[in-house]
Amino acid sequence: MAETKTLVGFHKDALEALSRANGEPDWMRARRLEAWHVYNETPLPASNDELWRRTSLKDLKLDDVVPFAWQDAAWSPDQLPAEFHGLADNQDAAGVLITHNGRASVVQLKEEYKQRGVILCDMNTALRDYPELVREHFMTRAVTLAENRYARRINEQGITESHGYSDTIGDLKFASLHGAFWNSGTFLYVPRNVVVEQPINTLAFYDAPQVAIFSHSLIILESGASAKLIEDFGSSANEAQRFGSRAVELILKPNSDLQYFNLQDWAHNVWDFTSQTAILERDTNLTWLAGMLGSAVTKAFLDSRIQGPGANVRMLGFFFGDKQQHFDQHTFQNHIVPNGKSDLLYKGALKDKAYSAFRGLIRINPDAQHSDAYQQNRNLLLSRTAHADSIPELEIEANDVRCTHGATVGPIEEAAVFYMMARGIPRPEAERLFTEGFFDELIAKIPLEVVQDRLFRVIRQKIVGA
Repeated sequence: MAETKTLVGFHKDALEALSRANGEPDWMRARRLEAWHVYNETPLPASNDELWRRTSLKDLKLDDVVPFAWQDAAWSPDQLPAEFHGLADNQDAAGVLITHNGRASVVQLKEEYKQRGVILCDMNTALRDYPELVREHFMTRAVTLAENRYARRINEQGITESHGYSDTIGDLKFASLHGAFWNSGTFLYVPRNVVVEQPINTLAFYDAPQVAIFSHSLIILESGASAKLIEDFGSSANEAQRFGSRAVELILKPNSDLQYFNLQDWAHNVWDFTSQTAILERDTNLTWLAGMLGSAVTKAFLDSRIQGPGANVRMLGFFFGDKQQHFDQHTFQNHIVPNGKSDLLYKGALKDKAYSAFRGLIRINPDAQHSDAYQQNRNLLLSRTAHADSIPELEIEANDVRCTHGATVGPIEEAAVFYMMARGIPRPEAERLFTEGFFDELIAKIPLEVVQDRLFRVIRQKIVGA
């Protein structure tokens, strides 16, 4: 890696420098260039675009972004913030992967799983050592650039606007930028009928000023495989704005079982755009939890595609915003074939002047008879200046289905607070206990107690304003 000059801004020279630094094959470089072409040809979402009108991009600054960082050989996991200390030595995990500014630092997998063919590494290593696996799955089935991510039309004034959904949702502009500049991330491959009993824990941490976050997670479970994966994302605080465009691809082959936890606690200078998609084939089971505690602005598209009969997905999420944090999330329960099941529960708490928008779509396609889908979004307001919008949607094109949804937005119930205060608990403590209990049913599903404890510490800090 002879090139060490810091590059600024998104341009073709930076893309080619990144590809050379990673020693990539020609086909990957061609894919990057194709994505770069799409990015250049696609305008930023307009303010009247239905999927973007709740998130303004006027303060987003891309000119000073550093697209990637060179390897820092002097860095070690000992330099991580205290909340992540001990991660590299966690004996309760089947494997650990730590990347720093987009470069692998720690890669560990227990020998028994190596012997059974499980692969855990960063995406750059996967491209070098397992190119055929990457080429077969990378941004081909779950996150694609070949299709427009949602149907669009030009109105009479010549303005491009969204017009319903196609078979996917998401954002073409930032997804294509990700395709051009993706850098590292998690690669997990579990062979046929292999069960990984202990959870795998990964961390992507960024502290180099203004370096962009282009983490890509590619998770492949072959038929009959089973795994639990916890992905953590964090960064150091800095005055300069940081930009990120992440992607996740979850590919479940028939009869596989995955528990996946995507947890971000970015510093408050991060603009986080993320597109996460799961492909569920026949008789698969997916528990998918997205936890969002950090960032200045988060725009998330989470898309589950039931492509095989008997598939079952539980989409779970929690978020807690304080100060002026902004969370805008879109979920998609897309039933393409018959006899699938999806169940969604997203919970959020907001204080100060924080804002959230949740837009959840259940789509039952014409051939998806006997589908069973449910969606629930609950929002807790901890101040008079916090605001939450909840927009559940149904698109049903089959006539023999079970499909329901619900949403709530409101403050803590005064009766519950009075009950605790009547037993000697001060109001601030009562509100803290109530809020922690509100999130407990979701955080308790994470299969590592050290991760649960860390998340509750962050939530407590937000409640007390520390």
